[in-house]
Amino acid sequence: MKTLHQFDEVFDTQAVFRKLLEAMSNPTRTVSVAEQMEKLFGNHRAFLTLGMTLLDNEVTFSACGDADFRNDFQLVTLSQEKIISEADYLFVTDAKKLPEVLAQAKCGTLVDPHKSATLLIRDNGETTETMALYGPGIDGETTFSCSSLVRQALELRDQQEYEYPMGVDLIFVTDDGAVTCIPRLVRRRDA
Repeated sequence: MKTLHQFDEVFDTQAVFRKLLEAMSNPTRTVSVAEQMEKLFGNHRAFLTLGMTLLDNEVTFSACGDADFRNDFQLVTLSQEKIISEADYLFVTDAKKLPEVLAQAKCGTLVDPHKSATLLIRDNGETTETMALYGPGIDGETTFSCSSLVRQALELRDQQEYEYPMGVDLIFVTDDGAVTCIPRLVRRRDA
């Protein structure tokens, strides 16, 4: 029997999930899923790795208009695609679509803030910006070196003016498998 990929849907997803927990619990910490993504095919292997870990037939996703990604993704997950405003996980492969996606992403409710979307955003990983972040998982305040896309995403998220504790979680993913998470309650402080 010939298989399309060598990604183990039990052991590899457990390893990736632990790394995501580490990154989400420690905002600004970068983890790598490179070892697991090497076992997959396609143009967006890092996204596929995270998608296979996070999604099943009980949650929904949006490819945010990227037909090639949608086709690759539907081959490896049972998750159903929905429109941006209804999807649980939003995969943003094109940074130009970020303002539109953030404006439409569901942000939860005051009673159920956890029913918000998680955005997985393709990032180039070039650390050209610095900003101060504070919130859960950060002792006081931390200085964070990041790409201009990360800064733009946080500024766009701030413009949404979500009422506490609502918001969206952001996961930045590079093509080489570096993953950085900024949970919905972590905020940036203007210098």
